[in-house]
Amino acid sequence: MPTTTRPALDFTPEQLHLPPAAGFTVRADFSAGEVSSDLGALVLSAVDRRIGLIDRLTGAIADSRDPRYITHPLRDLLTQRVFQIACGYEDGN
Repeated sequence: MPTTTRPALDFTPEQLHLPPAAGFTVRADFSAGEVSSDLGALVLSAVDRRIGLIDRLTGAIADSRDPRYITHPLRDLLTQRVFQIACGYEDGN
């Protein structure tokens, strides 16, 4: 009886192509061994563009600040905070 070869459970692709960021081509290359980076923020940004998480959060929160004193829109503040938490900076440092 012939046997079929099943892929390994820990299979990762050689490269993962992400949407361009700041005019640069972005790709994840998994052949570097044990390294670390903040690639998760780029992946989160791509997912956010697809599902509109930050836009939905912005729409769900009433911004009662006086517009005359606003330097940073609520959307920017939420984006920063969500990305900080996702990157492991829960305390905002």
